[in-house]
Amino acid sequence: MRTAVGAMALVLAGKAPAAESVPTDAAMREAHAVLLGLAQDGAAPVREAGADIYYSIVDNPDAPRLVTRLEVSGAPCRARTTSALQFPGKWATLTLGLVDLGRVTTVTAYASIDDMIAETRPVSLASPDVEQIVLTGEGLYCSSHMSLSGQSSASEDTCSDRLDLPMMDEEQRARGRRVLAIVADICKAPAFGKK
Repeated sequence: MRTAVGAMALVLAGKAPAAESVPTDAAMREAHAVLLGLAQDGAAPVREAGADIYYSIVDNPDAPRLVTRLEVSGAPCRARTTSALQFPGKWATLTLGLVDLGRVTTVTAYASIDDMIAETRPVSLASPDVEQIVLTGEGLYCSSHMSLSGQSSASEDTCSDRLDLPMMDEEQRARGRRVLAIVADICKAPAFGKK
């Protein structure tokens, strides 16, 4: 199974620009942002030295706004996020997160959202029908949530073993192929290893 997944990743990587031997810091931040769902609807981040800042698009001034700062750590396959969810006139909730793309142990492709939700009828990673990809691995994304209201100093820690990668249109497919190539070639994730 690992050999087949590795071969399919090479097919996808072959359709994308060749992966650099040492990807730039910005390329690694983009890969993390795609997998964390920060780069939605073509939203471009505010770029700072060593970090990208994403702002949620808010049409209603009374709606909460999410601001996320993404930094790649010394190891390029690990990234830190600092997110603040601000409700107008209220205190924010702060979330500190860590994602490690080297922990991806399985990659499953689906031809529809319904199949992905039901976890049925997976398709080949190289199939032209792929619309959703699920990457799993223990402790892929861990985070701590805390309120800045001062009412409680306790934090809530959670870890997710799954990241979803949409492949609904050509733009998403192109981004997805670049991300999969990085996870396979740069992060050497076990999901793409060969026996």
